[in-house]
Amino acid sequence: MRRLAAALAVSVLALAGCAQDFDKGPEGKVAEKVKDGKKFYLVVDPAKGGEETKFRVSKYDYHDCNRGSKYPKCVDD
Repeated sequence: MRRLAAALAVSVLALAGCAQDFDKGPEGKVAEKVKDGKKFYLVVDPAKGGEETKFRVSKYDYHDCNRGSKYPKCVDD
């Protein structure tokens, strides 16, 4: 029983380490979506002016945010 509990604890820790954690980009409107192999990017036009910013996101955030949607609201919904 102890071996099973130890194996389960190791499995949970291993899965927790696999989560992708990218920095959040600026708030604004999604201007473009870019896929480069297995890397996913959003290009956001900031709401308060400034230049468009391209930043890496998880594939789930990439699929949740469509062109024209507001970032990060599209991720949080």
